[in-house]
Amino acid sequence: MPAPARISRRQTGNAINALQKDDFPVHGWYRFVLSFPPHLVRQYINSFGLGPSDALLDPFCGTGTTLVEGKRNRISVFGCDAHPFAALVSRVKTDWNLDRALLRRLREQIVESARSTAAKHDLPFALSSDLPLDGEDGIGGLGLTEDEDRLLPTGFLSRRPLRRLLILRDQIVDQTAQAPGEVRDFFLAALGHVIANGAGNFAFGPEIYRTRAKADYDVLGHFAGQAEHMIADLGVVQDAGLAGTASRVFTDDARTMERIPGDLSAVITSPPYPNEKDYTRTTRVESILLGLITDRASLRQVKQSLLRSNTRNVFSSDQDGAEVAGFASIQKVCRAIEERRLELGKDSGFERLYHKVVAHYFGGMRRHLRALRPKLRPDARLAYVVGDQLSFLMVPVATATLLSEVAEAEGYRTVGCDLWRERVGSKVRNSAAGATSVRVREEVLLLQPT
Repeated sequence: MPAPARISRRQTGNAINALQKDDFPVHGWYRFVLSFPPHLVRQYINSFGLGPSDALLDPFCGTGTTLVEGKRNRISVFGCDAHPFAALVSRVKTDWNLDRALLRRLREQIVESARSTAAKHDLPFALSSDLPLDGEDGIGGLGLTEDEDRLLPTGFLSRRPLRRLLILRDQIVDQTAQAPGEVRDFFLAALGHVIANGAGNFAFGPEIYRTRAKADYDVLGHFAGQAEHMIADLGVVQDAGLAGTASRVFTDDARTMERIPGDLSAVITSPPYPNEKDYTRTTRVESILLGLITDRASLRQVKQSLLRSNTRNVFSSDQDGAEVAGFASIQKVCRAIEERRLELGKDSGFERLYHKVVAHYFGGMRRHLRALRPKLRPDARLAYVVGDQLSFLMVPVATATLLSEVAEAEGYRTVGCDLWRERVGSKVRNSAAGATSVRVREEVLLLQPT
């Protein structure tokens, strides 16, 4: 491979990752904990000079931050994500044409029907903690299947909140049966928010972890308030005349993007980082309760369609690593990881896969960039938010630098690399100074087609 071009780096932007006061409505409908912030997207929309005549793509769209910001600026947006829950949320957050009167009427029907059904099964709307957290559901067909129950992470939902959520889910499906599918998905997204932001016994920091179990939770009250909040946000964007801006979101593998159209002006995205975060676990509860993952076969199918970035979604049949066999820099990192593993005597099945994850990750990104190239306008601008990593036995993975080499091999040139923020990584021990913290960079790699 030719020697990579030297990357021009600079400090840029505000490193705050949380939603800010002036962030536009809709972002908070459901937000993936690892999402980048809307203001970072706005920065590159402005830097790229995008406007109504442009088309913006996020091929790893997650929960739609880039897409929402694009629509806010009257830019046509396209997105795809291989995870069905992420794709559903992004579709809901970019469909601003729904009838608010219909949504309010159905919201009332769903809540009243769910309240009535819960009362029949000894789950009155008034909360109570007098029943044990575990035991039989006692609600017949309203429970989880055996396959779904086995997939649900242990302790992530107490039984009474779970039963309320299942009743509410079934009433959403029943009460919206005669409405367009977009209406059902709107309420399912609201239900997803309730699961992740109150009803569940889990939180993020940024890894998902189990919290103290709740004896009960006001599922219906939270849902009613969240749905009304979302309807009110729709009013804001509709009154601003933004509903007509085009948007399409597909459930699609970013390594092929078969359904994404051409003539794209820009890409603003953040692919998964090469680390040990299992992205299917982060939204596992929502995916199961919304019926998007129903058994181990469907979970495996989702994992196989995702870019390889952690050992939980590497399979023996994977071939993406072969795409970067000729990249000396990537192979050097892979060898260093394997040599460190042997040096430390690490011998678990996951640890044996660490070096393969890195190769498959960059090979998958090469496939993605190859599939993307013919869909771009000649003057297209691309921004990839990526982070350096120390997840694999503390061997540094300079993600932006290595991805730049891969991109140049697929017909792109690197025009810059902006430092977004630095995070404190794991501590490294040395004999002289004891444990010292290592700072890792998160950067925005800027590309253009050659």
